[in-house]
Amino acid sequence: MSNEWFDSYIKAGKAVIAAKKLAEKLVRPGTSFLEIAKSCEEEIINQGCELSFPINMSLNELAAHYSPPIDDPTIVPNKGLLKIDLGSHHNGYIADSAITFNLDKDPKLQNYIVAAQEALDAAIELFKPGIKLYEIGEVIANKIHNHGLRPIRNLGGHELKQYNLHAGPFVPNVKDLSHREVLKPGDAYACEPFSTSGEGLVTNGKHSYIYRFVRHIKKNMPYEEISYMKKIEELTKNLPFSPRLLEKHDIIPKNKIQRIIETFKRKRILDDYPVLVEVTGAPVAQQEHTIILDLDGTPFVTTRIKN
Repeated sequence: MSNEWFDSYIKAGKAVIAAKKLAEKLVRPGTSFLEIAKSCEEEIINQGCELSFPINMSLNELAAHYSPPIDDPTIVPNKGLLKIDLGSHHNGYIADSAITFNLDKDPKLQNYIVAAQEALDAAIELFKPGIKLYEIGEVIANKIHNHGLRPIRNLGGHELKQYNLHAGPFVPNVKDLSHREVLKPGDAYACEPFSTSGEGLVTNGKHSYIYRFVRHIKKNMPYEEISYMKKIEELTKNLPFSPRLLEKHDIIPKNKIQRIIETFKRKRILDDYPVLVEVTGAPVAQQEHTIILDLDGTPFVTTRIKN
């Protein structure tokens, strides 16, 4: 493994660690989602990295993909489970990590977090060359079931590659024998158990707040749209982004951003990530780390906060 490859993953992980530490200070009832989002994302930039995706701030039955839109009025409520999922990259090498906050220290809800954390710890222990991905899913499911909960079986971890957040193989949260890929030296994965008291399935919600550039087109495009398209492609490097990023960098006038996004969705220039909702409306907890294997097969958890 080249030093650049390895060092970039480590640097990205340190940026996410810094942002998670900041989130732990900021997440309090009454604090605005936008304040937390802007502060944590800016911390990643301050650490010399860039965003690999916008912050996800998914509350209760929302499992993933809620990122505060422009002018979002949402504030942190007095109770519930708030999942903070943060991503950075350095030279395209990605760190992805999530933590769940129990906003009123409810013992019942704390069980969800403990279940997801124990599942993640067990998965990391198993993370070594020669292990099949479904074997990781099996230990995740067992740990979560031990707490009287269910893993979310249509969500899971994913391989990471340069400028590619979801690069291929899927790390299941259950024993799914279709995922027979074997871990090998040089691999990088995000592992993310989700626990719930519901059915253990998520479905697409009605709204999307995260987008990704997927193709460049030229025919039948007004000059203004071509200019915006090029700027989005250059800025995001095909990684997921929030419309807030376009506002921050003044890529598109604020009053045009949503209209341009909807136009680009229709033309399939952009793809979107609908908010993911647990099908029964049950609360969801998530814990996630990025793990890389060096050329000797030694695992490194790049996003773990050292005590």
